[in-house]
Amino acid sequence: MNSPLFERQATGGVVARDGFGYQDAFLLEHIPRFLSQGAFSQAVSELLGDIEIRYFRPGGGTFCVTYEAKRHQLSKVEFWEEVARFLELHEKAPDEYVQFVLLCGDFAGEFQPLFRKLKRYRGPAVALNDDSNIRTSAKSEIVDTIVRLGQTSETALFVLDRVSFVQYSDDNVDAGFGTRLEECLPHLDMSRRETAAFRVKCKQLVDSSFKGIVTRKDIETALVDSAPSVAQDWRVTPSDLVLGPVGFELGPLALDITAFNGLGRDSLGQAAWDKLQLSLVEIGDFLHESRTRRGVRLSAKHRMSLSCLLGYCFSATRNFTLVLDHNDQLFDTAVHTRAPGLFFRVNEDALSTLGMQGVATISFPNGTNADVGVNAKILGLGDSPKLSLVSTEIVADIAGLNTAVSEAKLALVEFRARHQLQCLHLFIKAPSMFAIALGHRLNGVGRIQLYDWDQGKYVPTLHLI
Repeated sequence: MNSPLFERQATGGVVARDGFGYQDAFLLEHIPRFLSQGAFSQAVSELLGDIEIRYFRPGGGTFCVTYEAKRHQLSKVEFWEEVARFLELHEKAPDEYVQFVLLCGDFAGEFQPLFRKLKRYRGPAVALNDDSNIRTSAKSEIVDTIVRLGQTSETALFVLDRVSFVQYSDDNVDAGFGTRLEECLPHLDMSRRETAAFRVKCKQLVDSSFKGIVTRKDIETALVDSAPSVAQDWRVTPSDLVLGPVGFELGPLALDITAFNGLGRDSLGQAAWDKLQLSLVEIGDFLHESRTRRGVRLSAKHRMSLSCLLGYCFSATRNFTLVLDHNDQLFDTAVHTRAPGLFFRVNEDALSTLGMQGVATISFPNGTNADVGVNAKILGLGDSPKLSLVSTEIVADIAGLNTAVSEAKLALVEFRARHQLQCLHLFIKAPSMFAIALGHRLNGVGRIQLYDWDQGKYVPTLHLI
């Protein structure tokens, strides 16, 4: 069996390279877009496609988006030959070569209705439910359109799921690079000289991309070296983590955690929570490996256990900072200022009792933990040492959040040590951004059992060790 790596289609481009070509222009112009994508990992030219853009893949390795670039308009036969090669490549490596782009200077008019339908299906239609009859009928119509163009239903489904068609002109790459930079990274106010210097460095990277991979870190280094006026702004720019389902694009760094926010999450079991934790840690490892920036921006509107786990997996001890988006307000844990005064009132029962298990409750701003005490008895923890932290204060900013987290962590550590606890049962009744921030600092507390309020009662969810 011949490996695709040594086939003529894969090696021909390397042999035929002569100067800065059409595909190089596209790669250069779109580097700002790739850099804006959190899951982007690396780029390479002339491997199995003209361009390969690689993204984070759960479980290790990368997902690949393969580009085949043709400056001219393809005939109908040539067009479907390229699609057939995409399908062949996917069948040989279905867990690696997952999406494909046919890049051309122009396309024949007969393909335009198909392109419009694909664009709408992958764009606004993602809002439709998976079982939507409208979505199903749209899918059938696209398949029928491709079949009427002379292709099999297998090819039609492959195109629907995995192939994009992009028209691109390389007439003005320099201006296009600057425009992409402004569109994709608008917070970087680079001077014209800095933009030009960054473009030159990126061109050098593109020139080397057929000899070896160009990593995300290479590009970020080029940016910092080329634009000193925005270097610090870039270093503190957090990477976005999307905590929900995403559409067709591989670019967003994402993990769907919907089940862990929904009703019945108590039935997920520890194994599901363990798997989620491994997935989050894996994303953290990818962030560390692919860039020097340590900030992560994420939504802070989640259930308590999930919130605490998110902070725990992207903890300060793992060298992360978090930007928490909560009710349109941002809390940046890289800021360490604290509000003056005490945030919590602390109460402890059975001060002299030693035990394997202890109960800690944190409640604000409603200022009561009475319901937790009742549920603790139901859970068989009625005779365990109990720590109660309550407040009627509201966290208005990062300084207030830091004070609340600092007091809570200190109280938990001292409570555990005082009673020589092997497991701390933690109930949190507070805004979810507090639970994330507490998890972010929750080292040195030992084994923790978390609970959520679900369907009228507290239920155990996961262990943190």
